[in-house]
Amino acid sequence: MTERLHEMRDPIHGFIKLSKKEKKLIDTQVFQRLRRIRQLALTSLVYPGAVHTRFDHSIGVMHVAGRICQRLQELNPSKICDEDIDRVRLAALLHDVGHGPFSHVSEHLLKKYAPADADTGQVLEKIHEKITVDIIRSDPQIKNILKNDCEFVIDMIQGKPTRDWQRDIVSSELDADKMDYLLRDSYFAGVKYGEYDLEKLIESCRIADRRETPLAIGSKGIYALEQLLLARYHMTQQVYWHRVSLISNEMIVRGITLAIDGRNTKMGKLYKYPKKNKRTSDEDYEKKKKDFVQNYLNYHDEKVIDLLRNCKQEKAREIFNQIYNRELYKMIAEIRFKDERDEMVRTGLRGVIADPDRKRQCEENIAAHIDIDPDYVIVNKPPIRNLNYVSQTETPNLEAIMVFDEKQDLLMSLPAYAGELFFVRHSADTSALETIQVYAPHKNDSKKEKSEIQNILRSS
Repeated sequence: MTERLHEMRDPIHGFIKLSKKEKKLIDTQVFQRLRRIRQLALTSLVYPGAVHTRFDHSIGVMHVAGRICQRLQELNPSKICDEDIDRVRLAALLHDVGHGPFSHVSEHLLKKYAPADADTGQVLEKIHEKITVDIIRSDPQIKNILKNDCEFVIDMIQGKPTRDWQRDIVSSELDADKMDYLLRDSYFAGVKYGEYDLEKLIESCRIADRRETPLAIGSKGIYALEQLLLARYHMTQQVYWHRVSLISNEMIVRGITLAIDGRNTKMGKLYKYPKKNKRTSDEDYEKKKKDFVQNYLNYHDEKVIDLLRNCKQEKAREIFNQIYNRELYKMIAEIRFKDERDEMVRTGLRGVIADPDRKRQCEENIAAHIDIDPDYVIVNKPPIRNLNYVSQTETPNLEAIMVFDEKQDLLMSLPAYAGELFFVRHSADTSALETIQVYAPHKNDSKKEKSEIQNILRSS
């Protein structure tokens, strides 16, 4: 067994032991940058304690991943060796090194400005994961420490052709990432919504002897699993989708977008991933990616805020000074889909968000109605996920959480337990959670004006 002589104290998991290689990775400049990337962007504007970072979260994910591996090794000693555990821990440790300023808020901007594939014309997906891989491949410190484990770690982060338990521990609907961030975010936000029985969940982890061997939960652990699903749902509703969190995130995106569109070269270089065209050689493209990564690693939350509070782009500067002083936009109108009976209207509202031109026109119409600059009006629809991870279409969910029924020696999907699990039985229809919201620096206490803005949304 690998010796883990170093240890650190963590408020969620207690003492976390580290191997020599893990400590070396944590001590790299790339990993230390994560101390300056907040886990929940500006959620601290509403939950003051939520100032924890990607640094402590990543170490927590490594710890949970290692514990899951050890449990699986106890159950499958002939199939899982200590080296497997070491390598999964390394992948879990590095899974977030590609996160940009404001964590997930950066993902939106990276995708917005991502280059289209030369052959398909489709925008590249999961740019932050691609950047993570670029960092691991290009950073000399990390490459020197990982050595032969480098390609394994990359495979775990960017995905493999077939599903297996190692990949599922690092990235899936039942991964160590979720197991850590729910407990951590709940703790630092000062709420109880994210708590669940981690010990029972880890004890219930299984792998089945199949062609594909996904991470599964033993049938005796389904109630701990339901706790996890409920915790994620409640954290989404009360913390991640808190009105102040949503508004501050959208103000960050709008401010940076205005800066980039106003030719702010520093922000443009930060969020515009290099494009490869037919004239670009592989060597030149690799150099562009390396230059992009080196610049990207220089940025963190506070640096972006300071730069944009003093930038030449007037509107971006104004927005970021408002964020800095917590002078946030107000929610001036909202339509909850559960209150909108006309399905055609609901479909139209979804279309507004999906089409950038329609969304912009809608913002301009609202701005004209309340007499402010359209750049200061934001129409937003918080993303809805299938909260119990059951496919609502005929297309199978390839990452659906599986339950291993030991008595029948079968892998079962969650719907098979609908009779036992309240959450699975009652949460299939997520449309009731859908909402479209309008934010602006405009105080609106008039029911009439709110109704008029709602009508603008409906007719857009």
